[in-house]
Amino acid sequence: MATGIPELDAVLHGGLLRERIHLIEGRPGTGKTTFGLRYLIEGARMGDSALYLSLSEAEDELRETAANHGWSLDGVEIAEMIPVPDQPPPQSILLPTDSELVGLVNRIAERVDRSGARRVVIDSMVEIRLLARDSAHYRRQIIALRERLSGIGATVLLLDDITSDGLEYELQSAVHGVISLEYIERGFGAARRRLHVVKMRGGDFQSGWHDYKILSGEILVFPSLIAQEHQRAPCEVDILSGVDSFDDLFGGPLSAGSSTMVLGPSGVGKTTLALQYALAAVRAGHKTAYFNFDESEITLRSRLVAAMGEGRTRAADADEMTDAIDDDHDFFLRRVNPSRISPGEFIWKVRRLVEDQDVRLVIIDSINSYLDVIRDEKSLLPQMNELFSYLSNMSVMAIVVGAHSQRLDTSKEPDAVSIITDNIISMRYYERDNVVRKAVCVLKKRQGRHATEIRELELTDDGIRIGARVQNSGGEIGVEHLDV
Repeated sequence: MATGIPELDAVLHGGLLRERIHLIEGRPGTGKTTFGLRYLIEGARMGDSALYLSLSEAEDELRETAANHGWSLDGVEIAEMIPVPDQPPPQSILLPTDSELVGLVNRIAERVDRSGARRVVIDSMVEIRLLARDSAHYRRQIIALRERLSGIGATVLLLDDITSDGLEYELQSAVHGVISLEYIERGFGAARRRLHVVKMRGGDFQSGWHDYKILSGEILVFPSLIAQEHQRAPCEVDILSGVDSFDDLFGGPLSAGSSTMVLGPSGVGKTTLALQYALAAVRAGHKTAYFNFDESEITLRSRLVAAMGEGRTRAADADEMTDAIDDDHDFFLRRVNPSRISPGEFIWKVRRLVEDQDVRLVIIDSINSYLDVIRDEKSLLPQMNELFSYLSNMSVMAIVVGAHSQRLDTSKEPDAVSIITDNIISMRYYERDNVVRKAVCVLKKRQGRHATEIRELELTDDGIRIGARVQNSGGEIGVEHLDV
């Protein structure tokens, strides 16, 4: 049964199992009510009868929530059943909580049965838990409610607040499926939301954590990337930089599916080299995506970008999912704000351009800022390895720009990314006659031979110029002098 969130349905390998009881749990603010409303609205669109049974919020509050998203609740029945304790019978042998909980469970089942709804949301189970005297009592009543609801034939979503740090699994063990939502505050920038499917009894799903985002009018889920699930027929796409002397140094063109890391300190020309490849790709008729974490759009446009005929980028921050792509253009510039984006959303952005627009070259500038996006996870290498594997499987070239001021140290991030890339280009400063100069060399190329010389590098108004081998009066300048 479709949830109304296509990417969540993809994680669930089709959707929720019909006529089963499912749980969406999370702390307040994770978006449980929004998920529930979206599920019912999708049902109403498809002609299913839908019931929202509220144990905590009033109907006008729910309608206001939907209105804030621009959603219509036509076709969705809202029933308030906020539990109000009754006076127990004077001679009752049951505790007040016993009779209240049993009565509430019976009223819920009868209300769902009377509505004849095919889709039901019950919000929230915390109201039922508060009436239970202990975990065993709560579990027995949940099982009783599950059996009664299962016999009705509805597909039910139970919403539950996680209001304590205690590990209580009574509700999880009693239902057929569980989706857990998480809200993570970061030290700076937007909070991160992610979800994972705990279980789906009798069904299949994609395990792991998946980032999601709630915008006005929609919920966006970004399924985690599994590279081996994506394949594209190999194609012979080779890109020369367009600078003959540099191509000689590199040993030829970039090949399809390869990954290249451009290393060097700030200002040495890493971005210029990446843009040189982008320009060459566009001129060769290949679409290119440039994800810029660092420089402003104005700065980039003042360089080589103006010559590429890029698509519309005025609203193209990667934290905005409404940016329109003009199919008539071959260069897609995406300004990424690292404080407002999650790792899953960024990878999803890359995937959409590769799969929907047939992009053949992806540039990430820079890996230092991308590392800030996933700093809390300490998983730069696994994520980048999965991304590089995906791009390789899709016959897409990748260029990653990384800034560092010391010698290359593969035991530390971001230099460690160089281990999993196919090629490494190192750019450095050196001093001669009290003048700061630039140099470039190729440290690694897995798919062919390359020159081992350290060559002079000059950035001119016409682009990149590669000069002669770097030398001084004492002979060749070694690697140790260039700190490469």
